[in-house]
Amino acid sequence: MNTVINSIHQLKKLATSTDKTTQIILRILAAVFGGYALTASVMAALALVLPWPKVDALFFISFLPALIYPAVLLWVFAASTAQRAWRDLLIVTLACDLLALAAAWLS
Repeated sequence: MNTVINSIHQLKKLATSTDKTTQIILRILAAVFGGYALTASVMAALALVLPWPKVDALFFISFLPALIYPAVLLWVFAASTAQRAWRDLLIVTLACDLLALAAAWLS
């Protein structure tokens, strides 16, 4: 338990570091992994929320990664800090996941 807490403190210290190399690495990781997670969450939420027939909804959704992922990549590097980019990505991803869960539960 103590090692987990120490690891969390080290990650927090790393995320708030002002070292440019660390910030760039954290932004790259946020862009790659956070962008993938956000794109998958948006696609899952839209697949369950759109009132169209499933074939039409999936056809429409298949074009969205070409728009969402590059937008996330640009936004991550435009954020003021890497910590803010990670935080906002997690918030939006969790919101889309909750929307997908609610839509699946209600259907």
